[in-house]
Order: sequence, then C-alpha cells, then structure tokens
Amino acid sequence: MIPATHPSGRGLAAEILTAWEAGRHTASELLDLHLKEAVPHGQATDLVYGVIRRRALLDQALTAVAKVKIAHLEKDLLALLRLGVYELLFCPDTAEYGILNDLGDLAGRNKKRRGFVNAVLRTVQRAVENRKSPAEGIDLRRWVPVRPHDGCLLKEPIFPDPKTQPEDYYSTVYSLPRWLVGIWLKTYGTETLRQICQGCSRTPEIILQPNTLKTNAVRLAEILKSEAVLSDLNADKTMLRIHTRRYLKDLWAFQKGFFLVQDPSAAKVVALMEPKIGATALDLCAAPGGKTMQIAMAMHDQGKVIASDSDSRRLRKVEENQIRLGITCVRCVPPEGIKEALGSKNKVQSVLLDVPCSNTGVMARRAEVRWRLRPESIAPLVKTQKTLLEQAAGFVRKRGTLAYSTCSILPEENENQVKEFLRAQRAFSLDKEELTLPSCGGEGFFAHDGGYVAILRKG
Repeated sequence: MIPATHPSGRGLAAEILTAWEAGRHTASELLDLHLKEAVPHGQATDLVYGVIRRRALLDQALTAVAKVKIAHLEKDLLALLRLGVYELLFCPDTAEYGILNDLGDLAGRNKKRRGFVNAVLRTVQRAVENRKSPAEGIDLRRWVPVRPHDGCLLKEPIFPDPKTQPEDYYSTVYSLPRWLVGIWLKTYGTETLRQICQGCSRTPEIILQPNTLKTNAVRLAEILKSEAVLSDLNADKTMLRIHTRRYLKDLWAFQKGFFLVQDPSAAKVVALMEPKIGATALDLCAAPGGKTMQIAMAMHDQGKVIASDSDSRRLRKVEENQIRLGITCVRCVPPEGIKEALGSKNKVQSVLLDVPCSNTGVMARRAEVRWRLRPESIAPLVKTQKTLLEQAAGFVRKRGTLAYSTCSILPEENENQVKEFLRAQRAFSLDKEELTLPSCGGEGFFAHDGGYVAILRKG
C-alpha cells in the first residue's frame, strides 16, 4: 500500500499514478485503498482516470512540445508531468497558475526536480493557443478533443493527419490501441470510428436505474433531490443521470435500495430478454448482479432467478445487491450447484449468458483495458465464449430463450460468434440482436457504453 503523504486530490492522484505505472495494482485497487481516507476523492478519481484514458495523447504532447524523453524519466516525475499536461489541456476551468504551482510543490524540495517540472509544464502552457476552442474550421492536427465539439487548440500541429493517417491519428488523439482502431475503421468506416473513439474516451456519467419494485425514475429524482443530489431524466423517463461528487453509498436512497448504478447499454439486455412474471430464469455469469436484479424486477420479484458465477468472491456482490434492493426471488449458487438448484426442472424459460469478453465497448468506464488488451488475447476469449454458449444452450427448454450478451464491439465476439452457434445448434434461431456502439449521448438520451445482445429462441 502506497503512503498517503499528499492529502490533496492532485497529490493523491500523482501517488496513485506512480504506483499504477509500476504495474502491481490496477487504478481501481489503488483508489479503493485511499478514497476512504481522502477528502477530495472526486478530484483524485477524475484525474487518475483522465490521465489513464488520455495517456498516449499526453505523452505525445510531452514529446512533441517539450521534447521530453519519457523512457528516461523516473515514474513519479512522469506522473506529475502527465497530470500537469492533462489539466492544462483537458481542464480549461482550472487556473493554470494553480496547476503549475501545485505540481511544482509536489515535485519536492530538490531544485533540479522542481525546476524541471516547472520548465516542462510552462513549455506546454506556452504551446496552447486557446484552452476552449470549437472544432469547426480548424486544423485537427493541433486540436485536442476534450468533448465532441470543443477542445484545446495548440499553436502548432503535433498529431498525425486524420485524412492520410487515420489509424495513427485516432490511436494517438484518443489513446487507443492502433490495431483496434484499424479493426474499427475497416468494420465501421471513418464517421462511426470517430463516434466510437469519442465514446471510448469520454468521462463516464453516473446513470441510475430505479428499483421498480419500490419506485420509478421520476419519484427517485425527487428522493435524490431531498438529499441535495440533482439529476435529469432521459427522454422516456426510465433512468436518470446524477450530478454529484458525493460517495453514493452514503446516500439514504442507496442504503434503502431505491436504485442501482447501471449504464444504459447494460440495461438494454434485460429489456430485450422480456422475462416472464413467475417464470424461472438462469443468469450464468451473474456477478456483480446488475442484470440479475433487473430480471428479478421485470418478474415483479415472482418466480425464481438462479444466479451463478465462477468467481465466488464476486458472486457475494450479487447477494449484497439482492439484500440492499429487497429482492427475494434470487438464489445465488456456484456453477456446480446449478442443477441441484433447478431440481426436476433442469431446463428453464430464460437463460442469460453475459460472457467474459474483451471489454472493447466499455473502455471509457474501464480505462485500463486499452493498455492491457492485445490482438492475441481475442482468440482465447472467443473460444471461452463458444464453450459457455454450448453449456448455456443445454439449460434452455423448448420455446425458451437464450440471451447472449457482451460488452464488446468486435464482430468475432458478437455476430460472428452467434452465427457460428446457430450453424451448430439447429434447434435455435435468432429472434433479435442489437449492437450498441459507445456514444457521448445526444438529444433525449444519455452517453453510454457499447455492447451486444442476441436473443436466441429454441424451437
């Protein structure tokens, strides 16, 4: 555990990023170690994940503008520089003098280190023409996209040309693996690629799904308002987006089980499943339980939902969610206990299989995925998914449904996987499928992650 020597959000972020760069812990693990003891946890979280999401762009700015040799830097100095460049380019409402002064102090008393950090950040500061610049009519090679339509304009171009070098441009500017950008470009084209990259690099919003056994989104908004938490509803008033820096678990509404936190793309899966009231449903990869709870709510907490997961520690999260939300129809069992839990009814009406996947649709929320994922890691995942699909099919009764879902946007994990399954399993047919690409939102709908769901019906 790293020592919390800096109580400020910026100082805590620098320490966490230094430890993260060493590769022994994930950023979420490091944040969990310190958030309870850190007052400015919101700022620290935003800065840590902001730097991780934009690391390739930040390094490009350090290299091209300040001529920094990143490979030669000590990890703590690199963390300070990335933090400084991130705030200068992506946080236009934060005063520049505050950024430079604070990070200079965090460099320590050594004059050489302090002077180096100040010199580099002042060089980047001088390279900025406008910290709040619209995208229209400017050279994208010198524009840092903060949001889809506005960003930070530099005085000189430092990025590849998006027209002649699209893979280099999007992988650098949105800090995504070049090989992955290449797949998306070939699969979806340039315009959709831009949307995907923007969606993958956004700062995720907090979206709440109401516990429909207790309330609805409109009433939940009023309950949260009484706790000084402001929110707004989506167009069909089924979910809400909150605006708060408060720790959600401290809210009365959370403790009383009035909501669960869930991205709109994840919520879509159960809506397409259409679970039947009083039926028996099986969720085979249930943890942490958001979709399990949705199934139970759709069934009005009547019938039976068997929730299973190979990770016993994460399966306990399903139980915790069930207790908090006041749901009684869910039973959590390890994989080896599924047949016993089903009893004589060894086949069920609805099966949900939310498989392990590449997470390519949720890289805004799981920022570190972009630095872990390798091309060679996809094939083993596809093989695992195929095995799980074959196992799940055995639990579906005649005229029942199997919902296959991922948080990936790669064809081999989604539609190609389903086509292969249907060729082998003639008893099943494709009822419906939906691919959702990451998006920064728009009129009437919230920003959301990407994912895929197919509803497979057994004849």
